[in-house]
Amino acid sequence: MNGATALVFAVGLCAAVASAQQPPVTQPAPVTAPVTREEYERLLREQAQMRQELDQLKAQKSAPALSSQAPPATSQPVTQEDLEDIQQQMDKITRQVHMALPGTEHVVIAGDAAVGFTNAQHTNSTFSTIVSPLILWQPTDRLLFEAAADISVATDPTGVSSTSVDLKIADASFIVNDYLMVGGGLFVVPFGQYHNHFDPPWINKLPDDPLVYGNNAIAPDGEVGIFARGAVPVLQNAKVTYDVYVTNGPQLITTDPNAAGTLNFSDFTDLNNGKAVGGRIGFLPVPWIETGYSIEYADTAASGLPHTYALLQAFDLNVVKDVHAVGVFTLRGDWIWSTVENRTYGGGTTGFGPITFANYRTGGYVDLAYRPTYCPHPIIRNLEGVVRYNLLRTPLDSPGGDHEQLWEFGIDYWLTPSAVLKVAYEVDDKKVGVDQNAFLVQFGIGL
Repeated sequence: MNGATALVFAVGLCAAVASAQQPPVTQPAPVTAPVTREEYERLLREQAQMRQELDQLKAQKSAPALSSQAPPATSQPVTQEDLEDIQQQMDKITRQVHMALPGTEHVVIAGDAAVGFTNAQHTNSTFSTIVSPLILWQPTDRLLFEAAADISVATDPTGVSSTSVDLKIADASFIVNDYLMVGGGLFVVPFGQYHNHFDPPWINKLPDDPLVYGNNAIAPDGEVGIFARGAVPVLQNAKVTYDVYVTNGPQLITTDPNAAGTLNFSDFTDLNNGKAVGGRIGFLPVPWIETGYSIEYADTAASGLPHTYALLQAFDLNVVKDVHAVGVFTLRGDWIWSTVENRTYGGGTTGFGPITFANYRTGGYVDLAYRPTYCPHPIIRNLEGVVRYNLLRTPLDSPGGDHEQLWEFGIDYWLTPSAVLKVAYEVDDKKVGVDQNAFLVQFGIGL
């Protein structure tokens, strides 16, 4: 999903006020009681009067004496306290005017949606659709809340189709200062960059997720816990970003003969007293380059079982360069390492095993895109070519283990800056399983 981070959240709020593209929101009701037009105009007049009085007081304090004539005995000198009192009153009236303004400055409904078609070898071709609404709420200047869900249609193994609703984000944040935000809830884990920035269908350059974030993901998506994040400027144009968090963490699957040894990242309720601890440090030497290192360490065993610790690490890179008279080049990639302590899987009444294997998994992706934005022809200018290389290595002696490479080649056509039609072809190469080349089409839109 779509996942939103605080940065996405802040940008969404700013965009909602400055742009008419966001739909007006009528529910929930504004935080303050509605005001009449007469009250609104009165507040504006009071604000203007306060501003005029403050300017006069400042001029009176700073202006040199124009004559030697002594001021009247009743005149009182203007003190700094007087100026501060006037400024506080002006700030209060300004806040009242701001709260009375109509629009969507308190609640914003955004999100994304996609319609797709997939035709993969050895499986039935199928259409799919998903809608991911995102609710952003700012009850005060410093308090933020966001909630998002994926709404899609699904068919279970018995052939019964239904609509599924999967809550992806539900967290609250408090802005401490310009360099620190703290919060908690269900949030997108800052591990790598894909889920935090690139997975919405109108941002992702291809119709599907990279292998390491797909059905056999080896990296977390959303977790429940607390977090702190921020950014600090360094040097002249460089910036350092940071994220730290403590969450319930993933669960190691031990009794499923088809998934033993994998981590369940959707385990929102912790099964032990050990918590996952992680974070990411990012560096932007220039505004168009960002690189980062992520780490997460957690006890993944349920209570009563031997402690089994997992160490996850990732390196990410994002480069977006506008070359004058040529076009825009985009280079993105994540590389992930996942190491879980040795243990025995299966045995007893599980129906398989016992088996042991070195539980080390690694993989990543790199995609490169080019869009000729300076081409005078509008159709060519809106086209974008994309190629992505995927690699995922899981233990060959583990259930479902394989070494898989996947090349993806795609053409995107941008109807608007937030609406794109994508066509792609995948060339699959597995060492153990059956190769599944696929043809995909997707229309993605940002709401």
